[in-house]
Amino acid sequence: MNRILVVGEDALCCALGERLVESCLPGWNMVASPVNKAGITKFVPDLPRFAAFSRNSHAAVLCIADTDRGCAKQLVERWRPKHAPQEFLLRLAVTEAESWLLADRVAFSGYFDVPLNRLPVAPDEVPDPTQLILGLIAKSRRKIMRDEIVSAKVPTRAGAGYNLHLGAFARTGWRMADAASSSPSLARAVARLQALGGGKG
Repeated sequence: MNRILVVGEDALCCALGERLVESCLPGWNMVASPVNKAGITKFVPDLPRFAAFSRNSHAAVLCIADTDRGCAKQLVERWRPKHAPQEFLLRLAVTEAESWLLADRVAFSGYFDVPLNRLPVAPDEVPDPTQLILGLIAKSRRKIMRDEIVSAKVPTRAGAGYNLHLGAFARTGWRMADAASSSPSLARAVARLQALGGGKG
């Protein structure tokens, strides 16, 4: 088995899923473009369908979502379909996919031009990573980041370029190994993917 499908709760989860596959499973092929479910209310009901896809197509499936302050272990137990194959991976970012981006402090600071000392050393413990990112980037020294990532009308809301720029960082600037050293939930996801590929972890 060297084929995999990525399913994300949102666009950022999809981008991170692509990068994780690229980093943990070199040589594996994506069976299709990542599937963006555009919200947890559409993500969870479709998990049985993706588990069946994995079983019937002999392809792995990586599903990524946020815990949104819920207990990752309890959510996985509740959401994971019964009789899902081992190749069906459900990984949850604590608390949000943004936590995994923040975990690579040096790369995030450089890419978005924000002070390194403002980035959390334990991103999984940040209660609202999205708001933290918006607050950081609102003071970025790069005008394009400020203008496109943060809403001009409501600074606590994401701007039109939020997913574009954060997704680009996930795909091109984010370093998985560095991030995993600061995010336990990411480290667990990495280990599971490496085990799937027959590597360490």
